Amino acid sequence: MRTKVFFVLAALLIGSAVYALTYTGPYGELCQTLGGKWASVPSSCVTRLCYWTGSCGYWANPASRCNLLKPDDPISEVYFQLGDPDEVTGNRYIWNERKGSGIEAVIENERLSTLICPT
Repeated sequence: MRTKVFFVLAALLIGSAVYALTYTGPYGELCQTLGGKWASVPSSCVTRLCYWTGSCGYWANPASRCNLLKPDDPISEVYFQLGDPDEVTGNRYIWNERKGSGIEAVIENERLSTLICPT
């Protein structure tokens, strides 16, 4: 009987943990309302300070945010929108799209000069 109760409690605990990790609920909405991006995998809010704190992370589909960038945006905004680049060579930044084509940016003097995104 004790074993059965243990397994039921363990199943409830595991189920609750899985739900808590995948539920964005008010946290995701609050994050976006405050100008951040909700990262569901670590269940955290990524803010525009991520460039300065080194916490922008890697995103499965960074190209979905290409339209939010424009020439002369600061490098911090590029990192916030696209996440950490997979490769940096000189002033050339590359994001290897996990779901499609890659992204390439040229950043000069800490500002976005050129952005090539998949169409």
